[in-house]
Amino acid sequence: MTVVRMMMQRRIADLDGQGHVNNVKYSEYIQEARIKLKNAVLGELAPTFSQVVAKMEINYKVSLLHGYEAVPLDAWVSRIGNKSYDISYVLYDEQGRVSLTAIGTMVATSGGNSQVIPADVRAALESHLEIPAG
Repeated sequence: MTVVRMMMQRRIADLDGQGHVNNVKYSEYIQEARIKLKNAVLGELAPTFSQVVAKMEINYKVSLLHGYEAVPLDAWVSRIGNKSYDISYVLYDEQGRVSLTAIGTMVATSGGNSQVIPADVRAALESHLEIPAG
């Protein structure tokens, strides 16, 4: 199993008029984690494996306010299908509370169309699959 933890630095430009991190910025944090996870899991396969985000579900739990401490964002492979796989995410605030949970579905592509996940990529994903208990 591979859980990639990134420390996300909140920036003044991330804030909305109420002093909270703007909801759009969470998607940017998730994108950074997705790229880091892809590189960590796929290694040398990452540059040649084409994929697109087909679905992103974000559940906001606790607002992040401006702060100087970086906050942790965890990402891991949570499901593997024939042409797609899911990445799960959890972002924590500086007190360790869950700020958001998210699940993104990634679809393998070739020439602009979906394709079956190649065997070597599937093997790499499977070696890092984490299915939560329960």
